[in-house]
Amino acid sequence: MKDFLKNFKIPIILGGLALIAIIATIVIVTNGLSSDAGLYITSASGSVSITNSDSSENAATGTALKESDVITVGEDSSCTITYKGKKNSENNYIILGAGTQAVVSGEFNGRDDDELFIRNGSVLANCADSSRSGVIIRTADSTITLKDSVSKISYSTNEFISYTDIYTFMGSNTIQLYDPLGNTINSPEYQYEQKWGRIISEEMPSFENLNNNFDLSELTASDLRNLITNANLIGESFPYTVEDLKAVLDTKEDDVSETEPPVSEPEINDNSGTIQTAEPLVTTVPEETTPPPTATTLPGQHTTAAPQTQPPAKTETLPTQTTSATVSSERAVHIVTVVIDGEESIQEVLHGDDAIKPPDPVIDGMTFVGWDKSFENITEDVTITAIFNEGSVGNNNGSTTVFHTVTIVIGDRTSTLTVADGQSAELPYSVDVPGYIFRGWDKDFTNITSDITITAILEKANTHTVTFVVEGNAYPVQVEHGQAAEPPIFPVSDSNGNRFVGWDKTFGNITSDMTITAVFEDDSYHNVTFIIDGQFYYSKVKDGEAAEPPFWPITDSNNNKFIGWDRDFSKITDDTVITAIYG
Repeated sequence: MKDFLKNFKIPIILGGLALIAIIATIVIVTNGLSSDAGLYITSASGSVSITNSDSSENAATGTALKESDVITVGEDSSCTITYKGKKNSENNYIILGAGTQAVVSGEFNGRDDDELFIRNGSVLANCADSSRSGVIIRTADSTITLKDSVSKISYSTNEFISYTDIYTFMGSNTIQLYDPLGNTINSPEYQYEQKWGRIISEEMPSFENLNNNFDLSELTASDLRNLITNANLIGESFPYTVEDLKAVLDTKEDDVSETEPPVSEPEINDNSGTIQTAEPLVTTVPEETTPPPTATTLPGQHTTAAPQTQPPAKTETLPTQTTSATVSSERAVHIVTVVIDGEESIQEVLHGDDAIKPPDPVIDGMTFVGWDKSFENITEDVTITAIFNEGSVGNNNGSTTVFHTVTIVIGDRTSTLTVADGQSAELPYSVDVPGYIFRGWDKDFTNITSDITITAILEKANTHTVTFVVEGNAYPVQVEHGQAAEPPIFPVSDSNGNRFVGWDKTFGNITSDMTITAVFEDDSYHNVTFIIDGQFYYSKVKDGEAAEPPFWPITDSNNNKFIGWDRDFSKITDDTVITAIYG
């Protein structure tokens, strides 16, 4: 037996070591990465959809997000996402605010930090707990690393300028700026706890503010409620107390977007495409802004050649397309607080349902005149207060305030407000009705002196389908006629590692359906810049092919007639700048 063991000692030892190695490998693999690691939707309320190259579907709790998924959050909605992993904290989450569109720009495999591209809108991120892997917020001009911090990041555009605002509530953020081609243009900057910063971009991004002080009153009521949740979750290490946050919230009225009830598709009884109203529009409607075109680079000016004349005009049939709203299959519960003479009662109401309206209250010496908000179609936490007048109806001793009923009509939905005589009604600045464009209100509402009905003017949208193609994957978006398109995704590189350098066409003025393809680093493409009335439009054109102007102008801003272009662009062989000529 001893001889047997002696002869087989080395094989037994080697075999044992091999077995130990296998077991260790299994332990490392199984412990290093959870099988369900990924980016997940943990709650969704209102209109939240997920779009990719294969389909578009309503978002629901538990949905796993894939790379290149586009998450669109409606104006009356919200969505919370979490990066799950074996060593990720369950306390970390990111709330996508109303009106936000985000693109998943990574695999989120539980091992690495990955990017969430914010195309527009805002996120409030609680990443205070240490995690193995985290979410980096990417905008068109920067990346913001969120680890061990609580922050709000918003991205918006105004004319040809874009803004990235960063509020750092806890911890610190690392901020990296990028030029339009995706090249870094600064050493990473840091913004610290309880500070605010802004990145402004025209041709190149730069810091307009960094590490500036801000007041909590600048935040929305929704932001404050979320920060109260964070303060309760994080505890004493959170730099704001629950009492301080509640004190600011108590003095702040909810945003219009938080109290405006959602509207459904209106019925139209004629073929004009516009919902007619009895009175002309007399209020001021905010101008629609045009997002900036996607920039690549601005080549040097070339010498002037003979003008290229405008081609014959062609008649196009512009299709009218109506989009449909998407509603989450998960329904959130909202808190409705009803206040009657200082006494509060609480209701829990499912998202989209009506709250229970109490009987008209009776208070000695007071006359009930109405409610300050609607009980219909509850989409957010809301406080509804009974309005009283001192004295009895008909009392003319000067102590009784006169109130009026304002009936608001948006499509086929009607709601009412009670407004004191001579005061303004609080109407939303914008209305979101799928398939329609809000053109304003049909009556003035700045000085209410009698009961009145005010109707939203809704015009049938004239839209085009613009399809962005990235490595064979199609991402269609709807664009209003004459407006700029916005890519739903900005790739960083292709599957072969070639860097993204731009798009093959410009899309600052959409007048028909079109397809726009992502261009990756390749010497066979050239930068082409069209200058039209002082505005720059950038595109990439393959060597030897014709460039395509964003549109053919008629006159410039001084009413000078367009007479052609300063050079031929039927065969592009170099970086080229092409300027519109007026006479």
